[in-house]
Amino acid sequence: MPSPSRHKEDQSATRGRRVACFEWARALGCVAIVALHVYTTLWESVGRASFGPARAFVEGSLSILLGRWAVPVFLMVTGALLLDPDKDMGWERLRRYIGRMLFVLATFGLAFCLIESVYDHRAFSIAVVGEAIWHLLTAQSWGHLWYVYALLGLYALTPALRRLTAMRDRRALELVLGVLYVVVLGGMTALHVVQHTLFLRVNLLPALFYYVLGWYVWEYLQLDARTVGLGVASVAALLVCQAFDHGEMALPQYCLVAPYGVLVFLLLRRFAVRPPEEVPVVGFLADRSFGVYVVHPLFLHVLVRVLDPLAFPPGLYELLAFAVTLAGSLVLVDVVRRIPGFAERV
Repeated sequence: MPSPSRHKEDQSATRGRRVACFEWARALGCVAIVALHVYTTLWESVGRASFGPARAFVEGSLSILLGRWAVPVFLMVTGALLLDPDKDMGWERLRRYIGRMLFVLATFGLAFCLIESVYDHRAFSIAVVGEAIWHLLTAQSWGHLWYVYALLGLYALTPALRRLTAMRDRRALELVLGVLYVVVLGGMTALHVVQHTLFLRVNLLPALFYYVLGWYVWEYLQLDARTVGLGVASVAALLVCQAFDHGEMALPQYCLVAPYGVLVFLLLRRFAVRPPEEVPVVGFLADRSFGVYVVHPLFLHVLVRVLDPLAFPPGLYELLAFAVTLAGSLVLVDVVRRIPGFAERV
């Protein structure tokens, strides 16, 4: 017996061009991703040990609180929109979405691969271009573009997933999510043992989990003591893990963050109700959020090479890098959009 939705009153909102909480999620997520990657880029460039234990713990904790929720919530928003069985989602629309991701990979993705290959070989040649193309085809572009590769897979799976959500069978959906969670927990952990596999670079399994979870949360969950409690416990577990972790935070990144992402998603649905038209900065950031995600590592990589982060007082370099990266990315997105063919895709 299909379970009735708890949020029928919310469904009409998803049919509009803009759902306020989704626009807020994109705007805040855009800022959160930049803040998170300021820390991770700094960590990878100078080494976490260079921070000292106290600074590493404080900045690692802030990166979790401010940024770890962002990509899961991005994926959940996408799932809540595209998996809604009451919303028309034909192959023509999906084809445009897939075309957009392929365009981004063929332009920015290839450019990033070329930058890496030219830097590694200190030369530009046909062989270097060929290597860059091979890296692009095997998902070896800059790490953050795993999200774009994953979206390609999610869009391709969307028609099948919409058949599942159209059943409106809550128990069946919970079973699917439970299996996905176990696969994410066990599968991604196993993949981290072998390292650098195509599946690991694309991260389709965790993306698929959050994609389906987004529609489930929008349709069935509400902000209550249970979801708040699980979200707080998730944050506590993340903080404990990062205090002892010296690697890639495999388990926290893929699994433990899920209740935290759900909590943020529900908080946005409850409180982020003002239309973006009334808060222009939200609409401005939301409209450019995908473009900022794509281009922002350019600024982070340049800054960490031009400036010595350890020459700054704790926190000052991070604030400077955040401000320059966010502002520079917004400007660059607007510049790129003036190029024919880029306006609707970045």
